[in-house]
Formats: sequence, structure tokens, C-alpha cells
Amino acid sequence: MPPVFCSEVDLLEGLFKNNMPKSAIYTKVPRGLIISFDEKIFFDTCDSGIKQSSLAVLDVFAELLKAISNYCVIEHHIQNNLCTENLQNWEISAIRSSNIAEYLVKYKNVPSEKIFDIGFGETMPFKENVNPQNSGFDNRVDFVIIEYEAKR
Repeated sequence: MPPVFCSEVDLLEGLFKNNMPKSAIYTKVPRGLIISFDEKIFFDTCDSGIKQSSLAVLDVFAELLKAISNYCVIEHHIQNNLCTENLQNWEISAIRSSNIAEYLVKYKNVPSEKIFDIGFGETMPFKENVNPQNSGFDNRVDFVIIEYEAKR
């Protein structure tokens, strides 16, 4: 069955909310729907490899993403870098978001033209984001389901 374009943010939210862990935070924004997770679900401190325990979450996400034809941007944010590595926050963010995108494309067959990844480091703290009641949620992974159809 070919993917269906979903232009209604409320329908997108319902689709993901009914199938994803309850710990996700959903934020409606002009560009679409942000699904936010604490980064601890996907990564250990000072490690950019995806936790094995989180693969089930990514597997469900991949199936949902394949059912729709919307673009998805994977954003990683890190405010508090507790690592002793010489990496900047934006570098850790870029590596982690890229690792998630690679897993979805390479191992779960999500079309690469639908996925974009970006590391923001500390430049977009949650408290300054669009959902101020959830401040302090600065180390996170955001999956942004865009209200545009991937047609490449």
C-alpha cells in the first residue's frame, strides 16, 4: 500500500500518540508536529551509538513513517554535555541525529528522501521552544513530521 499524505496535524498526532511510548511530548507548530523524547531513551551519556533497548521505539516509528508520505526531520538537542570528549555540543547532536536517520533508512527501509537530520547542540533549548510548560527538557530528540509531502 503506498504511503498516504497527512496534512492534518491532529490526525498525525493521533497516529503517533496511539502507537508511540507515553513519554513522548507532542507539540503542534506551524511546520507540522514535533514528537519529543528525552535523549536518555536513545543514547547513553557520552555515547553516540543508539541503545539496543530503544530500537523497538524506532522500529514502530519507522513503520508509522512509511505509512505516510510526509517529510520527517530528526533533530537532536543537547544542553548539558557531560562528556570528557573534545566534541562540541553541536557535533554530538549532529552525530546522534545522523545515527538515527541512518538506522531508519538503512535498517528499516524508510525512503531516504523523506528523512533529514540536524544537530542543534544547545541553540534551541526547550524552554525557549514553543512549549514552555516543559522547560528543562533540553537534552532531547525531536522527530518533526512536516506538513509537506515528500515527492522527490
